[in-house]
Amino acid sequence: MANGKGGNGLRGGHVPYGDRYGYQTNGETISHYYGDFVRDLFLGAAVVMLFASPFYADSIEDQFAYVVMGALVLVCLAALTNPWKRSIMIANGIASGAGMFIYQMWALGGYGTISPIAFVLREAISIIFIFALYFSMKTIRAMFLHQIGKRASPDEFRDAEDIARVSSDSEIAEPEDTVSKLKHAFDEGQIDDDDETPPHRPTFWEKTG
Repeated sequence: MANGKGGNGLRGGHVPYGDRYGYQTNGETISHYYGDFVRDLFLGAAVVMLFASPFYADSIEDQFAYVVMGALVLVCLAALTNPWKRSIMIANGIASGAGMFIYQMWALGGYGTISPIAFVLREAISIIFIFALYFSMKTIRAMFLHQIGKRASPDEFRDAEDIARVSSDSEIAEPEDTVSKLKHAFDEGQIDDDDETPPHRPTFWEKTG
């Protein structure tokens, strides 16, 4: 797990520092959870929708109320997003898809009749929703597969029979390895110094006789 304030987010979302969920946390990353990306994208989309609405709306008086309501929904979903509630993440996916569809159709419907700035702003908001939809669906998939917080391992793609066969083969091979080690220990070229015969030293009688 990566340590650092707020987590690095490379492998998913993170648990913020402090007593946020009833226990002390150190900003650990959560594998297969991308709710933090969705939250940031929703907040960014809400800000762009509100502040840029005078530049891309056809009639600010008639459409501003809908823009405010959409931004309010995005902010509420961003605040409720967490690694435990699957329903909130599903709502994030629905809101992302709806926002992408509305702003993309709005941009293409006004192409050629609206200003280039209005077209670019509508397309930019639609692209933000596309990324939010992508990360929402990745998190929903991981939630249904019960992968949130779990590291990827090649063993999860093996059948139970393959895992049992590999484990049985390793158990059979282990005694053979032990026997081979014992055999090599008693080879002629591996005698310890303590087992070697000491050199012959002549006795007193051999020297004088």
